[in-house]
Amino acid sequence: MANLRPSLDNLNQLLEPLDDGELAAIRALSTLDDGWTVYVKARVGHDVPCAIAVHDLAGVCVIEVKSWRRGAYRQNAQGGVERRDNLGGWHRSPERPRFQADRYRRTIYDQFFALPSDGPDTTEAIRAVVVLPDFSNVEAVELLSHPSVTDRERKIAVWGGDGLRDQLDQIVRGNGCAHPRPESILRLRAHLLTSEVTTPPAAPVTLSPAAADVARNPTGARIRRVRGPAGSGKSFGLAARAARLAAEGRRVLVLSFNVTLASHLSSLASARCREYGANPTLVTCSNFHTFCTRVVQDAELLGMELSAPRGRPWAEAIVAKAKQAFAAGFDRRFDAILVDEGQDFALEWWNLLRHHALRRDGEMLLVIDPTQDLYGRATWADEQQMAGAGFDGPWTDLGGSYRMPGDLVGPANQFATGHLGGARLSADVPADRREVVGSLGGSIRRWRNVERVGDIGIEVGREVVRLLREHPTLSPRDVAFLCEYHHDGVAAVAEIEAAGFAVHHIFSRNPDDARRRRKYRFWPDADGVKGSTVHSFKGWQTPALVMGVGVEERSKRIAYVAMTRVKAYGDGRPSFLSVINADPSLADSKFAFEVWAPPQAALRVG
Repeated sequence: MANLRPSLDNLNQLLEPLDDGELAAIRALSTLDDGWTVYVKARVGHDVPCAIAVHDLAGVCVIEVKSWRRGAYRQNAQGGVERRDNLGGWHRSPERPRFQADRYRRTIYDQFFALPSDGPDTTEAIRAVVVLPDFSNVEAVELLSHPSVTDRERKIAVWGGDGLRDQLDQIVRGNGCAHPRPESILRLRAHLLTSEVTTPPAAPVTLSPAAADVARNPTGARIRRVRGPAGSGKSFGLAARAARLAAEGRRVLVLSFNVTLASHLSSLASARCREYGANPTLVTCSNFHTFCTRVVQDAELLGMELSAPRGRPWAEAIVAKAKQAFAAGFDRRFDAILVDEGQDFALEWWNLLRHHALRRDGEMLLVIDPTQDLYGRATWADEQQMAGAGFDGPWTDLGGSYRMPGDLVGPANQFATGHLGGARLSADVPADRREVVGSLGGSIRRWRNVERVGDIGIEVGREVVRLLREHPTLSPRDVAFLCEYHHDGVAAVAEIEAAGFAVHHIFSRNPDDARRRRKYRFWPDADGVKGSTVHSFKGWQTPALVMGVGVEERSKRIAYVAMTRVKAYGDGRPSFLSVINADPSLADSKFAFEVWAPPQAALRVG
């Protein structure tokens, strides 16, 4: 028998009860052999398919079940699908099951399975099918084989109820596939958020008092704003708030600007849901532009005609189309919307969410660090502009850094004070740091100046190799390197791989669309050394980091954000930070950076 999650006896945990057709499909899937795990109504990004069957050797099959009744659906003269209303009239159906199944398949492959270096096309290791239990195989295929089906959708097999009874193994195995990579299966399993509620709850994570207030919302404020420096617990507090709301049965949307940050927030929120005994499928984590893309796709499925303004880049055009969809009556609302790294947002985006995606009397939370403003957007969070964002209370300020080693907080503050303009926040080493995160570990810091900016990538790669060879107890999976440009990253990867170490990275010399795909597939918990741009590593952390500093003015702020990604081990071991600097104006920073020690008289620095 297959391992069902949740089990047949616990299907009452699902947010929405299974209908008769879905229940029939799940009962059939439960008879698969014990190599299969069947995740029922698991969340993957924005999607909640009926079932996802996973096998370590046979791969993955997504099963989309449509409990359509025979006689209630038909093909029209144009080959589309119509359904009959209660009065006997026929109307175009907005449902496109093969499109939905194909979208599930592509989402799972791109965001939870493929490596950054894999090609753009989904492999047979990830399959998807549509099942119409009330129809025969022949009837189901005939109904959904209309001319508007795309070539990609034609790869989605269609089955009826007799297939569930007699050909179940063929349904889930398809034409077969090469054995999938174990790390890809492991990653997918880790991200399949099921409706299971852990009993007893997982052990709670200690939050700082300020982060705990973010999670509790003790004043009951409807629209809140929180700011704090790197490592102050903003994301942990936000994730805990999402879980507490889910425990109350609220539907929560967690957003970031960065593609790579969304999966990290999903992991944090899922862990907190286990802690609070909440249903994690109530929490949707996404980057903002993926959310807009989903709004546009679903609005167009309903028949809305949307058009992008001419000459606008994709990132602006998709937001404009989402606004059109909402203005035309498209409705998708959440009980709460929580935005992380809000300095990367824009007032227009915030208000789009506030006016169109939030339920009446819903809750919104914004957390920012203006010091990490890499996109030049943080000015939207000044008091004058925020008057039009719905805030009516003061900022909640978080001050201490619980992530960085204590002896790195001072150099980071000193670097920001000396080299960054505009709004910035200084961290301190909080008095309760040991109680919150464990033993206070220090850092081993190294600063190397190079003469040519073109040498950054090669020298970053060599420094990674040096760290791993001189510190054999350091695991490659604990080491990350960050570069400002892709060509530097590619050069660093070549050096590291030539030394015999595997690298999981986003770098590519290909156009932007390939780079975006690599970002979706980047997994900082993967084995091997991690390589990323600083922009795509925001929100993540690592105990051993090598970073390159370029010569542009923006490079200084990028460098600050990079160095704040270092985390303390929490068990007393030292963390590592190596800087490869090509900016002559920063060359004299070497001595102060390497030998800086925290003042003894006070905890606050900067």
